[in-house]
Amino acid sequence: MQLGVSSSCLREVSLPEALRWAGESGFQTVEIDAPPMSVRAGGSWFQQSSLNVSALDGAARDALVSALDKAGLKAAALAWRGHLLEADADRAKAAATHLGRVVDAAATLGIGVVTIYVGRTPGATLGDAIAEFARRIAPVLVQAEASHVRLAISTSPMIGWQFEDLPGNAAFCPELWEKIFTHVRSEALGLALSPADLAWTGVDPATAVTDYAEKLFLVYALDVEMLDLRRQDCSVLRPSGGWWRYRLPGLGVIDWRRLIDRLHEIQFAGSLVIPQEDHVWQGSLDKVKIGLSLARRHLVQFLP
Repeated sequence: MQLGVSSSCLREVSLPEALRWAGESGFQTVEIDAPPMSVRAGGSWFQQSSLNVSALDGAARDALVSALDKAGLKAAALAWRGHLLEADADRAKAAATHLGRVVDAAATLGIGVVTIYVGRTPGATLGDAIAEFARRIAPVLVQAEASHVRLAISTSPMIGWQFEDLPGNAAFCPELWEKIFTHVRSEALGLALSPADLAWTGVDPATAVTDYAEKLFLVYALDVEMLDLRRQDCSVLRPSGGWWRYRLPGLGVIDWRRLIDRLHEIQFAGSLVIPQEDHVWQGSLDKVKIGLSLARRHLVQFLP
């Protein structure tokens, strides 16, 4: 198990600079953001801290590999930022095309994981959204299997993505994971587990880690704080009502000693990646870096 950071935390700097800082700060891996970008004349292979896979020619590939090597980092994953379940057919096609490009880039770079979302079709039930996702992901899965790339589904509920107070990602609990893996029987499809989101929705992260050990491709080091007085006002039925908030590891309710011990027990060999979504430690690049360093300091005491 290796400790990493998401490049999206450092969006104020260039990708090479983000990699340099992560390596110098003691991180071992990085999840590299790879959102859709257009190819412009003379366009760079990166835009801020994100990778432009549309401009990833031979020279760009060599530049990224060199930047990783100089930083002493390995790429834990490429992060696709898209939605296959777009209601608009053209947008859905564009999302699928971009996912294919990200999988190609991962294969070319020797990166074994691409993190994705199931999403949700507006107006559809969770079950229908999963069935449609299974249909739309099938061609990309064939590509991923042939390229030895694995797709890791984010387990964040993405509250409010389509509708206020409703989950926008139909992959936020074990019951839904079972439905997904029933519809899509592929060893190339697994989970990018978010312990923080499991905790605030009432699921024990350590139990989930045990039950889905073979499907864990990546784990996010993200904590959560519960605000009981606020929940008394808005109830659990208003998940965007402000009764919980993301925190750095060690500043929330998750027992990281227990969780990391469980990851050791199941012989998890992937990356524990810090996404830094703690608003207390945001607002400036310096605060983000301090927050990431504090999170690392808390987690390394449980790592060999």
